Amino acid sequence: MTRTVLDIMNLTVNLPNRTRILRDVSLSLEPGEVRALVGESGAGKSMIGKAVLGILPPKVRISEGEILLDNEHLGAMTPVTRRNTVARMSALIPQDPLTALNPLRKIGPQIVDPLRRIHGWSADKARARALELLDRVHIRAPERVMASYPHELSGGMRQRILIAAAFAPSPRLIVADEPTTALDVTVQKEILKLIRELQRETGTAVLFVTHDMGVVAKISQKVTVLFAGKVMEDAPTEQVFSGAAHPYTRALINATPSSADPSRSFTPVPAQLVADLHREIAQDDHLYMTVTS
Repeated sequence: MTRTVLDIMNLTVNLPNRTRILRDVSLSLEPGEVRALVGESGAGKSMIGKAVLGILPPKVRISEGEILLDNEHLGAMTPVTRRNTVARMSALIPQDPLTALNPLRKIGPQIVDPLRRIHGWSADKARARALELLDRVHIRAPERVMASYPHELSGGMRQRILIAAAFAPSPRLIVADEPTTALDVTVQKEILKLIRELQRETGTAVLFVTHDMGVVAKISQKVTVLFAGKVMEDAPTEQVFSGAAHPYTRALINATPSSADPSRSFTPVPAQLVADLHREIAQDDHLYMTVTS
């Protein structure tokens, strides 16, 4: 039986007033698997990644459910142990490379220092690994880039640097939080290709957050579709695109422009479908509030 890298079981995340942001979410990742979390803005995609990494916003709390990282119960750990475990076994590729990188520090220390502090590597080993990964993500003159500040580099280069930093320690899990959103289409294609290549080489599992069904088709083996913090569909990517089971998933696919058929008109997600889903969720929330009161 294959040992999973990540197991999320019945995860519910609440605001202080008990409003649910995530509603009974369950999913798993196996080694070497890419799972896409897809849905509209506000669906809860990024919140799942933040819950796994232990970086939920202030006052937002996990009220129910469990998260296992490489079969270790994160919720049963002390805050310090959990932070160290997550830092050692996982990594984040954030959405905006300009704000993710410290503008006051050169690129080299921003890659090397975490490898030394978290993983206990020597300075020489960490620097060699940083240069190796920068070269692997097609950064020209890695030595020069290591000595540069973030503002001296393009958006595409900064995102490549974050990918290199994430893969450098060969983590078990990477959370990629819409890493191509701020990039133009040409660079986006290159970044997706890099992530996929490195993921295949290292066997790292990737939880890929996106709102773009076109990206889902390119990079993932499995898909979890979210609406208002609730899982609408969870299935292999091929199955979703060949015959999605849930009408919301079908609506998302139909709302995605197609380069193969540029004459096809844009079809928004039907307003009635959205209204019906909100009504169902409101009923579930009322029951939840009643039971937990």
